[in-house]
Amino acid sequence: MIREATAMTVRQNLGELLNEVQYRQDQILITKGGKPVAAMVDIALFDKIRLMRDEVDRLTAVLAKAYEG
Repeated sequence: MIREATAMTVRQNLGELLNEVQYRQDQILITKGGKPVAAMVDIALFDKIRLMRDEVDRLTAVLAKAYEG
């Protein structure tokens, strides 16, 4: 489940929110001044995101090389 929490709420309830992320695989969208600024996700999802980012970077480099000149 994805839920929103203000930065103040995260500061006041960090332990509880970490438990929700770790044990229930919830995702927390952290807002500041009504705007999204960060997210809390469990480590498995974070690892997948990192792998996907690395693959996008690799493919971008391949495409850039193919279109050189």
